[in-house]
Amino acid sequence: MSRSERVIGAAENVDLREADDVTPFDRDVDERRVISAYCCTCEKSTTILAESGRTRRWEHDELNASHVVDYWRED
Repeated sequence: MSRSERVIGAAENVDLREADDVTPFDRDVDERRVISAYCCTCEKSTTILAESGRTRRWEHDELNASHVVDYWRED
């Protein structure tokens, strides 16, 4: 397989049925929440105190679209 024909993405045997693209920013937007974020690409991390109505993600994620960022709710 040449370099131009190489497929980038998940392997065929990866089970994505349980994959969820919804982040803690998209859930429970009517209440305050503590959200942790970790960039798997460059290993930066942060804790975000999200007020009611905040749906904007971590600025690092917005500035680096190719990075993979994991979010989880702390509280």
